[in-house]
Amino acid sequence: MLRLENVYKSYGAIKVLEGMSLRVEAGNSLCVLGRSGCGKSTLLKLIALMMKPDSGSVFVGGKDIAKMTDGEVEATRRENMAYSFQEPLLIPYVTALENVTLVTGAPKAEAVEVLTRFGLGDRLSQRPPKLSGGERKRVDIARAVLKKSNFLIVDEPLSNLDPESGSIVMESLTRHASGEGVLVYSTVEPAQARFASEVVEMNAK
Repeated sequence: MLRLENVYKSYGAIKVLEGMSLRVEAGNSLCVLGRSGCGKSTLLKLIALMMKPDSGSVFVGGKDIAKMTDGEVEATRRENMAYSFQEPLLIPYVTALENVTLVTGAPKAEAVEVLTRFGLGDRLSQRPPKLSGGERKRVDIARAVLKKSNFLIVDEPLSNLDPESGSIVMESLTRHASGEGVLVYSTVEPAQARFASEVVEMNAK
């Protein structure tokens, strides 16, 4: 279970989140919908424990992050969170397949299966500079999927993807939430919210 209660977050004088509250139970998916600049990425990073709120509470699995030490928060993030950034952070000097296996520790056969399902079967030996933006995005999402964490957080999973690739990727992501996992993803396109069981709409300040 994931819960935010009355969360505030600012960058200097710029107020990004003001009193944000939400709750997502295990087995559900949440779409964070809104235009660029409305705070979607900030919200996702708070959920992924990559930053702390200025005030308010973040509960992961019923535990209040504010009551944990920095080491405990880091351990919780490492053990329970998988995150795919809006701009993929791939290792440039190893192949697409190695970007998955080296980072996640997933068996090679399993990594090949997921990457092939994502339409990258003929790109496994290519390094990131040789991949398109959409291909790099799919490699990054494959890493997040194969980490097999309780919480899967994906920033703009359908950016740079054609409709067919996007549908395949979203099928894999929503499958994560069909059991005991939680999926949180962001998008600027209202039509892409259809993949989620719940939607929170954010507005630019």
